[in-house]
Amino acid sequence: MKNKVSHRITRFFRRIIPYNSFIYRVFYQIYIRLFAFSKLKKKRPDQIDVQIHAVEHCNLGCKWCNAFSPIADEKFAKIEEIEADLKRFSELTGSVLRKLIVSGGEPLLHPRLHDIFECARKYFPDCVLEIITNGLLLKNAPDTFWKSCNENDVTISVTRYPIENNTEKIELLAKSHHVKLVYQDDTDIREKTMYFTPLDPSGKQDAASSYRLCYMSNYCFVLENGRLYTCPTVAHIEFINKYFKQDFIVSEHDYADIYQMTNIDDILSRFQKSIPFCRYCVKRHRLSGLNWALSEKDMTECIC
Repeated sequence: MKNKVSHRITRFFRRIIPYNSFIYRVFYQIYIRLFAFSKLKKKRPDQIDVQIHAVEHCNLGCKWCNAFSPIADEKFAKIEEIEADLKRFSELTGSVLRKLIVSGGEPLLHPRLHDIFECARKYFPDCVLEIITNGLLLKNAPDTFWKSCNENDVTISVTRYPIENNTEKIELLAKSHHVKLVYQDDTDIREKTMYFTPLDPSGKQDAASSYRLCYMSNYCFVLENGRLYTCPTVAHIEFINKYFKQDFIVSEHDYADIYQMTNIDDILSRFQKSIPFCRYCVKRHRLSGLNWALSEKDMTECIC
């Protein structure tokens, strides 16, 4: 009941306060600062969201993508590796999570997405299982996709971008296959906007302050290659390093190795405080409400 009321209140304010308005930016800064310390309490597995990336590349390529998909190499996750990570993580968490998210890149590009759903539901039978997609490929998605969504109780979360897409057909397809469809960030009532947190290659930012001001810290995790990260930036900084020839360093203290660590409390305790990588993030200069645009693959889209 509490979540439903909170959702209704959030949607109400999103209707009347545009993301690109000065009022929203002020409220956002107040919100982050008020809850900066309470959000860093140690979480339980049933309080966290975990992303797994089906692919790293995308069929759209948004400017300011926080997974750096526009400059990522084409890469499809191996089912065997995903299953191994999910199996191990379920052993650590007792098969408990608040939400498991299949993301990317654009996950619908993966030819065996149905197998990923089955692995996810096998090891986390009771959590919310969701796929985040731009929806452009849903109209031609194969029956195996829709059948797997239905059988594994997958929620399709579509981000509506200000580009042409037949959302009415997508909604009808979901309804006909008895699959729940929602709109990410309430983009059914407002136009999609972007945010930008610049990176400082010198690494001279205050890591503790950056972590407190980050809306993803200690909340939305990325599970990839046997490692649990606290945000997609550190998980995918390799694309920035390779494409723009940078030297952002990821140390063993920036993630938790799920095969080396044996206790979920120890893993989640690690993310109660900042990680070394936070010294690269300029959170005080975070911009929100930016008009959506396609990436030009320019370094200024990620580095200050």
